[in-house]
Amino acid sequence: MINEINEQTIEQKPYLPLKEKSRNDLPDYLKVSNRIFRQMLISSLEDADTIVKRLNTIEKLNFARQYAHLFHRLFYVQLQQDQWKYYYDIDIKENIWSGRVSTKWALMNSMYHTYGRSKQLIEQRLHTIARQLQEASPKIQEFSNQPLPPCILEMNPPLDFPFFVAIITAFVRKGQYKLKQQFESKKKMLILDSTDHRLVQAVYNLKPTKQQIRAIRNRWKAIYNKIQIKEQIEILKHRIHSNRLPPAFNLLDYSLDKIEKILTRSPKSSITNSTDQETVLSARRLKKIGRFKYDILELSIAAGEEKHALFPDLFQQLIVAVETREQHMLKRADYLKQEKLKSFFDDAPTPENDIMDDNSNDSVGAINH
Repeated sequence: MINEINEQTIEQKPYLPLKEKSRNDLPDYLKVSNRIFRQMLISSLEDADTIVKRLNTIEKLNFARQYAHLFHRLFYVQLQQDQWKYYYDIDIKENIWSGRVSTKWALMNSMYHTYGRSKQLIEQRLHTIARQLQEASPKIQEFSNQPLPPCILEMNPPLDFPFFVAIITAFVRKGQYKLKQQFESKKKMLILDSTDHRLVQAVYNLKPTKQQIRAIRNRWKAIYNKIQIKEQIEILKHRIHSNRLPPAFNLLDYSLDKIEKILTRSPKSSITNSTDQETVLSARRLKKIGRFKYDILELSIAAGEEKHALFPDLFQQLIVAVETREQHMLKRADYLKQEKLKSFFDDAPTPENDIMDDNSNDSVGAINH
């Protein structure tokens, strides 16, 4: 917990961790349409089409769906176990666990207000996951030990079952690719956020004066604003050069300034441009406005650096602590920016999106387990 020195004390609220929500955005292989299900299977492994094209009845597809459903559940629980075990191990090693400051305090110091999980919550989650793993593993074994349905036994030539299982395994792994990336991102952000809290605390431990605190906060705020504009410019560049954009991402949602609002309200040209032309023109306009604000913030940073250069040697230790935290802010922001860019423009397989987009009515009426 970070306590402000030489400033009015800010009331801290107790940290009550919330229960983790169940993921309803994961693909349900029992409900996806036949067409999408076949396409996903074929793209999972090389030469998978030699097997998939023989799954030409509802009964055969239903068998493959149930296998995929069981593997999906097992792999998902294993991913969760890996994530929460990492939390426990890193917390034991680094003694970081969880931390929280008020939203107001976080805003004043340009930081995220919370990080991590309590030891009690992590242990509870690991216990629950261990029980779920004990349930998921035997279900696959039980399903494998059951006699094969007649539709599979009667296939001629016989089904290459090891290759079939390899296809299902690769298919499920591919479907959980983005989920795994999200888990890895959370691991990295835990270290970045906990380090940020520690570095901010190190600055206040040096007992700066009120005037110094204001100068430090102004400098951090200027850096934070510069980071935000730089991130926006990077996204704008991708907007111009990328041919693949997520449908929910709309640059017009960016709140820039009064100039943008005036331009947005300006009459449209009577000449009908193509969608691509409108996209490029809109992105260029927003990029120029963003660049203008970015230049202003660079001047603010330069002014702040000049001001800090005049500090007497007595405060050199304080400046070192501040600059150490600034470097970490840049490191954390760069990682977060890359994660956002991957989220916006990643070409990774997203079967759940395909599922949502598919409105066909040829789904198989499989039974949920």
